[in-house]
Amino acid sequence: MRNNRFFALMLFLSAAVAFASCSKDEDDPADEKDTTKPQINLTSPANETEFMPGDAIAFGAVFSDDKELGSYKIDIHPGEGHDHKSTSDNGAWSYQKSWSLPEGSTNETVSHSEIVIPEEVDGVPTMPGDYHFLVYCTDKAGNEEFVAHDIIIVEPADETAPEISFSFTPEENEAYIRADTIKIAGSVSDNKHLSELLVAVMRSTSTEDMVNTTDAFVIMLNANEQVAEQNSFDFNASIIVGATQDNNVPPRTVTWSRGEFYVIVKAVDESGNTAFSQRFPIVIQ
Repeated sequence: MRNNRFFALMLFLSAAVAFASCSKDEDDPADEKDTTKPQINLTSPANETEFMPGDAIAFGAVFSDDKELGSYKIDIHPGEGHDHKSTSDNGAWSYQKSWSLPEGSTNETVSHSEIVIPEEVDGVPTMPGDYHFLVYCTDKAGNEEFVAHDIIIVEPADETAPEISFSFTPEENEAYIRADTIKIAGSVSDNKHLSELLVAVMRSTSTEDMVNTTDAFVIMLNANEQVAEQNSFDFNASIIVGATQDNNVPPRTVTWSRGEFYVIVKAVDESGNTAFSQRFPIVIQ
């Protein structure tokens, strides 16, 4: 009888232990499904940072998760119009790449400068403008979070002056008398856009800073309106010695005089880069 009671007690205790064990397993937070998204602290690039084609983007971020990190991804694409495809006709740039994070890590600081903005996309200069810079992080359980900054791609500073070439020029020290026509012709071009073109007759003592519509002796051609926003222009300038007005806009009254002069061409682009042609010495008798 005593043995029967002993076995009954042992059976009861075993069942109680098993029940307690099952309850503990069911309530164990370690067995709960991970639904918490990772966290991203994007430290670089700062929002609305400006870059030029050819620049490397310094990337910096801190990723953290309550369980375990998995990977991160960077996605860059044009912001305006949300056209995420790079096309060969407009130079729009896009970039996407993923990286794995160390296994078992819950906090990881990442920094690198391996993303370089190309100078060309499919043979076309990289399109300037606003771009979206998105960083995604996925944890081991598949939960994903992202942060977004804007970056701005700007055009490189234009430091190239226009180029001037000639198809016809006065001969060196060519002499002119009343009713003769002073002529010069050629073309001007720029890597961007032109804004000013001036052909002038200057006194021999005049300096380049005097090649303007106020200080020039005679304006043979003022083509500012014609060349505006053009990247090339063919010019043909002339004036008759003794004309009462020159070809300025508006025309100026001319008081002719004898002496040594030179003809010069001045071209300015939209960035303010200025080019002067060589001087072509002439004599007015």
